[in-house]
Amino acid sequence: MNKAREESLVLEPSTHHVELFYFFDPFSDDSREIEPIINKLMIEYRGHITIKKILAPSLTVLTKCQAQSTSSTDNLALAYKAAEIQGRNKARAFMRYVLNRVVPTKSICTTEHMESSAELAGLDVREFFDDVKSETVRTMLKRDLAVYREMDIETLPAVIFFSGDEHAEGVKVEGVYPYHIYTYIINELIEKEIDKHQLPSIYDYIETYEVVSFRELKTVFEWRSGLLLNELKKLRLQRLIEEIQTEEGMFYQVYGGTSGLGK
Repeated sequence: MNKAREESLVLEPSTHHVELFYFFDPFSDDSREIEPIINKLMIEYRGHITIKKILAPSLTVLTKCQAQSTSSTDNLALAYKAAEIQGRNKARAFMRYVLNRVVPTKSICTTEHMESSAELAGLDVREFFDDVKSETVRTMLKRDLAVYREMDIETLPAVIFFSGDEHAEGVKVEGVYPYHIYTYIINELIEKEIDKHQLPSIYDYIETYEVVSFRELKTVFEWRSGLLLNELKKLRLQRLIEEIQTEEGMFYQVYGGTSGLGK
């Protein structure tokens, strides 16, 4: 991820602040559908929200992660927690890089995917693989399970909103809803008018998130399909981005990107 772009998405503290616990299943279509919404919230509400992205430690999700791996070193649940030890932003980037490599081509996670994704996310790779095998990571998963149960989550993805009032209950939203539902809750909890941050250009967004589907771009920018396709065509003709057709649909990356897709 471009360092300047990454830093522009880091959340800053604010006196008017909402904390979001976001539980997801990395191999769920619904969880992938909400990712662009989470990304857009992080951009537009930077400084007013903190998002704790938690791989849901349910038996179903952990079984999926095991089935999608070839060994314990490439188990996505353990790998994500190991990445988190080095920072939530790096862990979030790591997860994005891994899924960029396995979702469009319906591949199984491999150690090679983990290693390249860890490098791109700026992780200490040796420390990362040591942590994957550690008891510390398993303990962290158990703690996540306790939080997951405490919040009584039944459907994924799930987002729980907490205001700064320690006596107020969180607002739980399970499933996927239009973007304005999430922003309405944030604005209600903050109780002040917010000047939202401007979205980046389409090219900058693709550069930041490496591999982006047409559907994701449409969700984030809310352009008409024809207008968005024209803009993407212009970027392709300028050799700024390239188009990748997969079984999962159309994806875009910067020209000569590092994902390995379309090669």
